Amino acid sequence: MSDAKAATMDRKRGPRSTHFAFENKVFTVPGARFALTKGQRDPAFHVLLGDLQVALSLDTVRQEFNIKPDSVDAELLGVIERSLRYVKEIRPNDSIPREILDGSASWSVEERHRMIAKGRLSLQLASWLAGEESVIVDLAQLEQLVEDPSTKSRIDQAFGDVAEKLGMGRARKQEVVDRIDDLARELSYIEALRDRYGEVKSIIEKLNGLVRAYRTDRTTTQEISRVRTLLMRPQQEFDSLFTQCDAMTGEILTVLKKYEATVEFVRNMRDDLHSKLMQWDDIIEIWKPVTPVKGEVQEKAIKDLYRFVAQNFPQRQDWKGGR
Repeated sequence: MSDAKAATMDRKRGPRSTHFAFENKVFTVPGARFALTKGQRDPAFHVLLGDLQVALSLDTVRQEFNIKPDSVDAELLGVIERSLRYVKEIRPNDSIPREILDGSASWSVEERHRMIAKGRLSLQLASWLAGEESVIVDLAQLEQLVEDPSTKSRIDQAFGDVAEKLGMGRARKQEVVDRIDDLARELSYIEALRDRYGEVKSIIEKLNGLVRAYRTDRTTTQEISRVRTLLMRPQQEFDSLFTQCDAMTGEILTVLKKYEATVEFVRNMRDDLHSKLMQWDDIIEIWKPVTPVKGEVQEKAIKDLYRFVAQNFPQRQDWKGGR
């Protein structure tokens, strides 16, 4: 059963609430919340006992508070485990993330992200018509081409040609236009995440600037070097994910023929990127005021970044067998 069905339907009782409506009284404790643990990043139930903040594993909650496997609370705890991929924190009676319920995103994007996504798709249509299908990633080039009158004319013609290729007939080209609009809405989330990744890349650029600022400080230079090495892995992972998404949507006719599969792929990529970028939220905020000069703010930011990457992206060891 899919997450959406598991969260909203019950075989005997019919439709369920779209909220985390727990029944056990333990979930009514003031300040109770669900979040990942900082170290192991496992789902946990966080409660305040006196002045002490305690994190209980969900298995412990099930055992200690006699949560029966076939109960509403047991099912909701399972939904909690899946939901913490999409949101940082969940409190009892919060809404279940839309990613779980229907596959759509529970966070919003700006209109400009939708326009960028539609621009990319429209240019792919125009290049397909010219027999030289390509993916435009550079934003400045994209904006220039989209506004070109000859490009607009080719795009309009392409809608009709694609409708014929799909067996719909040129008269139904509006259906192709609508499908492009729908796909642009899905891809707008990728564009928003591409923007967010730009803030991660900004940290890397600032770090490179600090190499020059601290070139006479051996200790700090070595620390920066270690951080830069550890940053290579997440940077490669992000670049690979965005490249995969761009490549998948590059063959526009195939994309429109297999629309449902494309949407599923885009949503999976969206959720994966969003989950990975959520890890960076605190570090991004720490590095926003950093400038490439010597200072206490810079040195603290370097240490915070080192702890973050060492914990989340440790160097992998390639062990070789044999004696």
